[in-house]
Amino acid sequence: MGGSGISGDIIKIILSDEVKVPIWVNKGYSIPSFVDRGTLCFAVSYSGDTEETLSCFDQAVRLGCPIISIASGGMLESAAQKHGMPLIKIPGGIQPRSALGYLTLPILIALQKSDIIANKMEDIEETIKLLKDKAKKLSLSRPCEQNGAKGLSLKLFGRIPVVYGSDGPTAVAALRWKCQFNENAKIPAFWHVFPELNHNETVGWELLENITENFYLILLRDEGEPERIKRRIEITRSLIEDHFGDVVEVWAEGKSKLTRTFSIIYFGDFVSAYLAVLNGVDPTPVHRITLLKKKLAESS
Repeated sequence: MGGSGISGDIIKIILSDEVKVPIWVNKGYSIPSFVDRGTLCFAVSYSGDTEETLSCFDQAVRLGCPIISIASGGMLESAAQKHGMPLIKIPGGIQPRSALGYLTLPILIALQKSDIIANKMEDIEETIKLLKDKAKKLSLSRPCEQNGAKGLSLKLFGRIPVVYGSDGPTAVAALRWKCQFNENAKIPAFWHVFPELNHNETVGWELLENITENFYLILLRDEGEPERIKRRIEITRSLIEDHFGDVVEVWAEGKSKLTRTFSIIYFGDFVSAYLAVLNGVDPTPVHRITLLKKKLAESS
């Protein structure tokens, strides 16, 4: 769920051309009926106390599934130890959305060590190297005119972001951008994916121009886009861009799918944090999520 669930979305995207069995990212209280003792399950909860994840863990145990848990502690750690199942314990003390690397890479390593996927160390090393470089380019000390994340946050100030991706790295990145605008900048945001959005949402930008002019369209792009997707993006932009306050394209970087995915996610993380500063809010706390969990615990 939430910041922990994005890790599953990333794994599904980057392994879509490699793994010969379906990868299902489960976000709810119940596991699908196709799950049985032959299904490898990952229970991922940064805190280890996410009630939806714990519910699914219990169901998978009853079905006899092999389960690998990833958590910083909590009830998930206790449950894994109780049932003698492997737990990958990650560092605690930060927000789940800040632990994306800790939540994603252990899944890749576990699949690699299980001989389910090819060795990904080269991709991981490329990703780490690129993100270290981007951290310098996007740092607080870098002035706006040399910092793309600061520049975009200024353009987004006072507007509602609409983030479009396409099948591949930019699809999960679009979801992540939307969630980061919500949690860090404390603003509403929306996302969708090509080509599906061409069959519905494209039409939704015909009316209410006095409202839609307050929306800012962000197109997440990737050099690996199929030609038909590229053409769809170009045509769609020409049809709807006049209904937005502005439009910008942000491109993924790197060779591997893993690197391209993390590169565009990382940029969006910086944009949302700088936008939080412009909005005069602390990006770290998520008071409404905390309050919701407290009220749910009181009612259980």
